[in-house]
Amino acid sequence: MPTTDNDEIKFVYGSPAMIAGKGKRASIVVGDIHIGMESKLRRLGIRLYDTAASMARDILRMASEFSISRAILLGDIKDQVLRPESSERFAISNFFNILSPLDVTVVRGNHDAYLSDMLSVPIVDELTVGRFSFTHGNSWPSEKAMQSQYLITAHNHAALSIKDLNGALYSRKAWVIAEINPEEASRRYRRFNKSIKLIIMPAFNDLILGHPVNEGESRGLGPLLQKMVFETETASVYSLEGQYFGRISELRKKQ
Repeated sequence: MPTTDNDEIKFVYGSPAMIAGKGKRASIVVGDIHIGMESKLRRLGIRLYDTAASMARDILRMASEFSISRAILLGDIKDQVLRPESSERFAISNFFNILSPLDVTVVRGNHDAYLSDMLSVPIVDELTVGRFSFTHGNSWPSEKAMQSQYLITAHNHAALSIKDLNGALYSRKAWVIAEINPEEASRRYRRFNKSIKLIIMPAFNDLILGHPVNEGESRGLGPLLQKMVFETETASVYSLEGQYFGRISELRKKQ
């Protein structure tokens, strides 16, 4: 799996989820849940199983497997940008009911308007725990977050476009890890950790294939990479199974 310089980060094999922290401070972290996304497909006559309940049970299973009692959800809990429909409200309520055995914190995403009207769990714009800071990824993190060892974001739906032997393209969800660009970072931040790493999570929802980071110069990338505050070209890309695909610049050349 992707490597870090300590044992406080573990990437869950084969899953778009990670464990941040250790011992009693450890949390299961996932992002981009997009509850209600299947309603768009129902309008096209495609009916799916209850994806929200399935995702909640997956989170609960991982928490049990690793003896973890906390979960951090990195935004875009719901799919509707504005007020959700009744079916989506029910699915969101059921999702959090299933997760009730866990201590859950939501980091607000750009799809999460009105979410605080529906839930009693903590909803924050940014969260710092130990050496980690968590943001959704659609806006600039605070100076405090930039002084952490790791900045964990979602929002980008990170993926890689791969060409098979027949020349057909398909997307695979991926992890992206980038180093700070001190020159660009200093243009926006007075203080920041010069060794901070940015970790971009793949979307947890199975219906989201993702935005391939090797297609185009900035497709699917949030402000931190678009503005080169973190090194886009040398960012490393990994599969959910830990395979190292290469750096973004190398992967774009292969397209």
